[in-house]
Amino acid sequence: MTFGRVRLVATSIRHTKPRQLVARTRLQLKRRAHRWTHGLRAAMSSANGCQLTVTGAPPSAIFAPRSHLVSRVDHTTVLLLANLKWTLSTPMDWHPAALAVGTRLEKLHLHYMEYLEAVGDAQFEAIVMDWIRGNPPYREEYWLDNWNSYALSIRVTVWMQQYARRRDTLSAATRAAMETSIAAQLRFLERNLERDIGGNHLLKNVKALLWASRFFLGGQASAWQRLGDRLLAEELDEQILPDGFHFERSPSYHAQAFADLLECRALVGHADTRVRLDHVLRQMAHIVADTAHPDGHPSLFNDGGLHMTYSPAELLRAYASLSGEAVGARGSFAFKDAGYFGIRDGQDLVIADCGRVGPDHLPAHAHGDILSFEWSVGGHRVVVDAGVSEYNPGKWRRYARSTRAHNTVTVGDQDQCEFWKAFRVGRRANVTLHHYSDVDGLTLDGSHDGFTHLDAAPVHRRQLKATAGRVEVRDIVTGGAGQPVVSRLLLHPGLQVRRCAQGIEIVNRSVQVTLATSHPISIDQAWWCPDFNVRIPTIQVSLQYGDAPCEGGFHLHHHGSQHPERFAQA
Repeated sequence: MTFGRVRLVATSIRHTKPRQLVARTRLQLKRRAHRWTHGLRAAMSSANGCQLTVTGAPPSAIFAPRSHLVSRVDHTTVLLLANLKWTLSTPMDWHPAALAVGTRLEKLHLHYMEYLEAVGDAQFEAIVMDWIRGNPPYREEYWLDNWNSYALSIRVTVWMQQYARRRDTLSAATRAAMETSIAAQLRFLERNLERDIGGNHLLKNVKALLWASRFFLGGQASAWQRLGDRLLAEELDEQILPDGFHFERSPSYHAQAFADLLECRALVGHADTRVRLDHVLRQMAHIVADTAHPDGHPSLFNDGGLHMTYSPAELLRAYASLSGEAVGARGSFAFKDAGYFGIRDGQDLVIADCGRVGPDHLPAHAHGDILSFEWSVGGHRVVVDAGVSEYNPGKWRRYARSTRAHNTVTVGDQDQCEFWKAFRVGRRANVTLHHYSDVDGLTLDGSHDGFTHLDAAPVHRRQLKATAGRVEVRDIVTGGAGQPVVSRLLLHPGLQVRRCAQGIEIVNRSVQVTLATSHPISIDQAWWCPDFNVRIPTIQVSLQYGDAPCEGGFHLHHHGSQHPERFAQA
């Protein structure tokens, strides 16, 4: 291992909590032991799985079936696995080599089995029975996909929900096999909770335990209730920031966590935890509404996607159904703990990021987007976040996380944080919020020290002012030793650009925006990745500010905005 890699590992581990390291060590030891005791473990798991009884009224799903995950093409059933099309047949190859690459995201989706919500009863029975036969526990590398605790948590919850929905149409043999397998999977989960990762993974584990506590009867179900209640209380304190944002600071993962907690609401046994959860859900609902763009989809800061989880509208309908409270988007918002600030006027929305990239002990979904922003005008996205197309380590993962892919400044073409592998972060930037106001629009002033490892320790400070149809930005880089400073704007693929006297015009049939600046502009090809396995070519505008230390700026003006005379020229 090279010195550079040793330093990266050491820097990453330094931020990891001791309990995460202990949990990971235990899991690694278990996995090694299971290689030698595979047959015994599998037999014990199978034998123990037949001792639970399903309640007469198991809980039902609160969300509608995800019918979009399955389609019929020429009499063939096609699955959508993280937007990758995959043919479904039985018997199924549950371990195709084509999906056993990188982080195995698509293979994990195959084993999540969320697509079961969209198939008929006969096909449902065939698929479930085929999975049970083809996926005994503790096979080689079981923790990577079919018996991965995250995948298991999603799958077993889907099975319990679908069992409740289809109970009267399933054969007695299928019901018995499902009950046995669900119990075995839950016992496995209880022994293999993802305490080493935590975050949204552990929330999925908790939801599965709580669901099982109301699905089964008896002492084991009561034990899962107590464990789920205790873990949920701990994770609400750990994962939900004081402003209500999920601590991984991804609007998409926030929406996913919100969905999981909504499903937990009716299952919580402890009264104090239920009261705390109600408060959290109300905060989270407002965040979902505020950070949704006028197109109805979430912001793409950090990892996530437009269709990664239920839509904001679906989430808010579920919340309204559970709470009796209808939540809508507000004219301005400031989530200071997460670092997101925004202003909305009808179909115009600006969201700016002035916060840390994620929790220090879990930066897996972090991107180099400090002081970046997204902008929709007239209901259309104009300045977009790059998104993410895959989690496999490589050029696309590096692109998605890089600072140069975001609407902010690079110094010496470096990243704000030290991203490595698929989910690792070495050096992390500290962020300072100098000023925020929502009087007469959005005013934001912030800085970060993510470039101070470079010669003469440059610091980037951005002052942003926004109101209906207008964004004005001033960038200041203090320190530095002649490193080139570039500010970038990634545009939605549906837009074209043309040069004009003030800078460039950004247009389509519905949008006409002027980007005015005194700095040299280059127009480059880039990529917008709004969902997994989706990469759309688009345009990135680069403004050359000069060499550090230096200043620069620009303003964006939508010609459909009202009262343009209120704004000074940049």
